[in-house]
Parts: sequence; structure tokens; C-alpha cells
Amino acid sequence: MIFLYFLWLILVPSPSWAFLTDTAVHPEPTAPSLPRGGATATDPVFGSTILRVTDTTDSSGDCTGFYSNMPSLNVNNTKIAAQCRVGPMRLKVWDFNAATMTRSNGRIQSNEPAGAQGYFTQWSRTTSNKFTVCAQLNLVEVTIPTGTSTVWTNKILHNFAADFPGATYVTQHSVSNNDDVFAVISNTGGYAVWKRSTNSILLKVPNSTNLNEVEIDKSGRYLVATQSGVTVVWDLQAGPTPTQILPTLYFNHRAMGSGKVGSSCNYRRLCVRNLATPNTVAFILPEFSWPYYTQDDHFSMPGGNDAWMIASRYSPSGGPALQPFDNEIVQIATDGSNRVRRIAHHRSIVVNNTYAAQPKASGSRDGNLITFTSNWGNPGGRRDLYLVRVQSGTAAASATPTNLRAQ
Repeated sequence: MIFLYFLWLILVPSPSWAFLTDTAVHPEPTAPSLPRGGATATDPVFGSTILRVTDTTDSSGDCTGFYSNMPSLNVNNTKIAAQCRVGPMRLKVWDFNAATMTRSNGRIQSNEPAGAQGYFTQWSRTTSNKFTVCAQLNLVEVTIPTGTSTVWTNKILHNFAADFPGATYVTQHSVSNNDDVFAVISNTGGYAVWKRSTNSILLKVPNSTNLNEVEIDKSGRYLVATQSGVTVVWDLQAGPTPTQILPTLYFNHRAMGSGKVGSSCNYRRLCVRNLATPNTVAFILPEFSWPYYTQDDHFSMPGGNDAWMIASRYSPSGGPALQPFDNEIVQIATDGSNRVRRIAHHRSIVVNNTYAAQPKASGSRDGNLITFTSNWGNPGGRRDLYLVRVQSGTAAASATPTNLRAQ
């Protein structure tokens, strides 16, 4: 019987690449040779194809992704962007061919709005050649013309001067999936939600202490704000009405979906919760699978479907993989099934939680591509933007969380 089993293994062809879905520790072998910008390498453990998007020909300094909730790819994967240090940090955009994993026609805007924060850019969720950016107290929509022109069209959507008297800029903006609801924070410690279709402020909190991580959900109904160790969920259609998260269920970094959020919770677990009832959670990974609680893992829930959450884990010591998912990019099903898709080792060494080296993975709208930042094994070296293809044709998880229970 054993002989027949091994004969079957030899004679029956296996797929060229299938997801690893286990919870074992997968150490990193010697890294593939660092490819040049525009070239690819194969992950030796997971078999995935990794594209190095940027290199020294794109900028003399680092050229990286933005943040986990700020996708590098536009809505239909025809453009890809990075924040590149060319003197100051500037937004650089390339045309992108997702089928061949190639980029071309890299350019930087020549008529950038004054004070534009190229390091906090949000691609339009509905239009392929537009993005929004904060510039001083303005929320600006930028349109990229076809071709090689670097003269792009700037349109001020809203000026927040009257909303934040004394402020000099707004930042960290987020946007709903229909490009209608935007959230920003000000440098004076306030935050606001503005609705484009009605040109109205839905919520304004003028002063907060140690404000960070303010984000609108995909539906545009819920806002999550973290300040001084307290997380509040606002229901913008009910008042607005705030719900304070219980200390035992507190969360910070998160993957925002449509009416739901995935995050760390309860010490050493990951959970998903409905934003309508944010103090009720469902654990989506067993305790041993997410053992760290003192580091800044990032999460994202891209696209129009909330079936999978992306996590980019790193070893807190800057060393090798010691626990399951160390130094990996992994997808986690949000339906409570404990399913995972282990995508790639990101090869970014993060020493002492160094923010710039954290991979901060973010997915494409269709869920087929994931971008991340990596120093490729050199903690003091150059950081670049990389992209990995997610295997297609795999059945998606249910988009509705199940097994919710009070804690």
C-alpha cells in the first residue's frame, strides 16, 4: 500500500503552485538574488512570483509603498504608484500590465499642488486615472492624462480651513468605496468626515489627544478613531453615535471592510467584528497563530469583497522565523473558518519595530496582487516596492462573518 502511494506521488502531476494553508513554521532559505527593477524572482518556499517594482533607477533614495489602507495599484490594476525619495518624498506613477507583471512610463507630476502629501495617496475606487491627496488644508483630486505628460489636472474637492480654525494642514485621509465619503485629521488634533455628493460635514471632532488611525469604512457609514489608547467607532447614520471599544477588545492597526473590521484583539488573537456591534467579535485564528502583541503588524482588506484579510507579519527580533507566519505575507479568511493562504516571505528585516522597514502589505481591488515594502534582507539598506501575484481560481471565503459571540 505504501509503495502504491509513493508511485502515485511520482506519476500524478502536481500543480505548479498551490497555496500552503498550514500553520507550521516555514524558515526562510537563502533569498533569491535581488532582481533589478521590473524583473521577477520566485519565492523558494511558497512558489509565488515576486516583482521588484522599483530600484535605484527610479530614485536615489527609498521608493516604497504608502500604507496598508492605501493601495499602490489603481482600481483596475493599470497603474501602480510608490512614494520615492527624489530629494523630498514624491509620488511616482507607472503604467502597469497585470498579465505580464511589467511596468513602464514612470513619471512624477510636474504641477504638484502646494503641500501635497505624496506619501499619503488614495487611488480613486471608481476611476482608473484619478487619485486624491491632501495638500495643506485642501483635499485635492488629481487626474492623470493618457500618455507621458507630467502636467496633471488638480481639482480642489474641499478646503478644511473653516472646519479646523488655526490648522495648517490635514492628513491621513481615507475614502469610501464609492469615492463619496472622506475622513481626514488635522495637525491641531481634530478629525472630520466630509461627504462629496452633498458637500457636507457629517462629523467633526475639533480637538483630540494623541490622535491617530482615523479611518472611514468602505461603506462610508462607520468611522474608527484611535486616540490616547481609546478606540471609538462612530455610526454616521445614527446621530452620529459613538461606541467606545471595551479595554479588553481594544484594537489599533486594522483591516477595514464594508461594515466590518479585522484586527488584533484579546492579547494574542486576531478577530473580525461588525462595526454596528463592535464589542462583539469572532476569533478567526487560534491563539498560537498570532503570538506577538508588542509589534506593529499591519492588516488590509482590499477590494469590493471582504472575504480575505491581508496581514504582513515580521519577526520582532529582526531575526529568522520562529513562529508560524513570521516574516510572511498571509491571507486570512474572515468567515471564522481559520483558513489561511500563505503567499510569500517579504524578506524585510525589521529591527526594533523600525517603521520604515515594516512591509505594510496592501492588496489590489480584485484581490489578485499584493504590494509590500522590503529591504530584501539588509536592515540598513535600500527599501523598495515589491509586488506578488496571488494564485487565481481559488474558491473565495464567505464575505459574511460567522460565529460571532460576545466577549
